Amino acid sequence: MSQATASSSPAAGAPSSPERRNFFTALLAVLAGGVATLVPLIPGAAFVLDPLLRRKQSSGEGDADEFLQVTTLESLPTDGAPRAFPVIADLQDAWNKFPNTEIGSVFLSRGADGDLTCFNSRCPHLGCTIGYAEQAREFVCPCHASSFTLDGERNNQIPPRSMDPLDAEIRNGNEVWVRFQNFQAGRAARKVVG
Repeated sequence: MSQATASSSPAAGAPSSPERRNFFTALLAVLAGGVATLVPLIPGAAFVLDPLLRRKQSSGEGDADEFLQVTTLESLPTDGAPRAFPVIADLQDAWNKFPNTEIGSVFLSRGADGDLTCFNSRCPHLGCTIGYAEQAREFVCPCHASSFTLDGERNNQIPPRSMDPLDAEIRNGNEVWVRFQNFQAGRAARKVVG
């Protein structure tokens, strides 16, 4: 029994467990500092890490202020009937660029006074794409029978809020530009996502 006790106790002069952890923590800190110092000196490391660094540096706040050209005034009837249009933009992830990609769609309408009305075509309930029922003159979501009036107000309590309005403006006398944004589905308050 004295042999079992002797083998389970630490050997004299052996470092205790907290001292070993402190040693490994210090060693890892020195290695991480060395790697951070050497990365700029390694050929190709900056090339590989550059997209990640640029993405981290960009705040993304400028995207919400960007307007995208969607259509022209000739495409919109003056009787207030909405028309659906895709929103096309260039997308880019850390390493790839995807030009002319559909990022969503909008409903645009123009009244007799020339004022533009624009709504995101995503249903605020679960994000399905809303359609327009021309005979009923209302927006209809095919997923859960949600429907909306021409001014985007909900007709029933299925969606948590009305359709999401977007800013639209006319530029160069004929071009219709939209500040496209997506909003989180399933909540009463509008919260921009992406």
